Amino acid sequence: MIKARCFKCGQAFQLTEQFVANALAAQGITKKPAHYAAECPQCRQINKISLKRVRLPPPETVEEGDDEGQGEE
Repeated sequence: MIKARCFKCGQAFQLTEQFVANALAAQGITKKPAHYAAECPQCRQINKISLKRVRLPPPETVEEGDDEGQGEE
């Protein structure tokens, strides 16, 4: 878990390493960046989260459309 606090409103929030890895993969980023821009859940302010001491897992792959509506023919 990555713990963060919004610098604007002071709201504390947590991010999982898997969530950050999936978000970076969705943006097309392959290398580990120095920071991640996280949005505060309360005030929507962007907070810069350091990834210096965070070990990111490989992103999850999601296959879209394989299980919806395929077996009803």
